[in-house]
Amino acid sequence: MNFLLEYWEALFPLVQFGARILDIILVAAIVLWLYRLTKGTQAIPVFMGLLTIYLIWKVVSFAGLPVLAELLGQFIGVGIIAVIIVFQQELRQFLFSIGDRANIDKPKKWLNKIISIRHEDRAPLKVDEICSAVINLSSRKEGALIVIQRSSDLTLHLQASTKLNSDIFGPLIEATFHKDNSMHDGGMYIAIGRVRAVRCVLPVTQRNDIPAELGMRHRAALGLAEKTDALIIIVSEETGLISIAMDGELHRGIATNDLQEIVEKELKPR
Repeated sequence: MNFLLEYWEALFPLVQFGARILDIILVAAIVLWLYRLTKGTQAIPVFMGLLTIYLIWKVVSFAGLPVLAELLGQFIGVGIIAVIIVFQQELRQFLFSIGDRANIDKPKKWLNKIISIRHEDRAPLKVDEICSAVINLSSRKEGALIVIQRSSDLTLHLQASTKLNSDIFGPLIEATFHKDNSMHDGGMYIAIGRVRAVRCVLPVTQRNDIPAELGMRHRAALGLAEKTDALIIIVSEETGLISIAMDGELHRGIATNDLQEIVEKELKPR
């Protein structure tokens, strides 16, 4: 019995050290995961600001400055409540996504999605195929909504989609948005050089200054552009005009000769 007690006393410091290392690794994984989810969205400046204040708070507490530490602690508490209020819609979508994945995916697969960054092969984005299809759709006045992912993770914002994993081909894009095709409603989601989904439902903008002649495609494209850094190409079904939504703004009447140059320029790594 004494031997076991002495063995535990000798082993306890190692267990404590291992627990602290595990604690640091888990915190780092959670921070990395949250950064990945908010990367490229309006939430990232708030997230980075709170993280900076939290680190300063810890340094101040360690340095033995109780008054300043108490002040920063109260600020962080209020800041978290403010984040919940401001980003309540995003948080609701995030929690819904987590619950949905937990019920459908295998636990191991779900855990890997949480703590790891995607390692999918990045196929070259065929901008020429996308633009040629958009131009053809515009000439026939067939509406289209094409979402191209940049750095933001869009999976939390695209709901009720039909999964697809395909190379990017102009005829495929044109066939998807043909008026007689059942998949022409909603948006096409392109990420990492491939078509990932069709019939995607996008969040609609709540702005009141949108021109009345713009329909749901333009409002949905602007809604997603306000929340993420995605580039969205819209073709109007009424006029055939091409528009691009990005960085929270809608750019209407894009000339067909300028479309490919604009898309290639905006999709270059920043």
